[in-house]
Amino acid sequence: MSKIDITRQHHLSDQERAAVLSDLSAFLQDIGADVAIEDDQLTFSGRGYKGTVSISPGLAKGYISLGLLARPFKGQLEKAIHEHLEARLAAP
Repeated sequence: MSKIDITRQHHLSDQERAAVLSDLSAFLQDIGADVAIEDDQLTFSGRGYKGTVSISPGLAKGYISLGLLARPFKGQLEKAIHEHLEARLAAP
């Protein structure tokens, strides 16, 4: 499996971190993923992908494992993820 690893520093409050995880959960469910949130960690899996995202104080980390059919889109996915993180985790 191909993998996307992401680590980003942030300055979000506890409330903002919870909102980011909630937004991500809703998005993933909309695209058909099974999602579970426990504390500051979200795990998800769908057809051809699975991963984990954790947003702890000061640091957001995540990985996505891509199946065979999703591999050709790795570059596009990685770019979209980084752009979204820039917008959501940027300091106010």
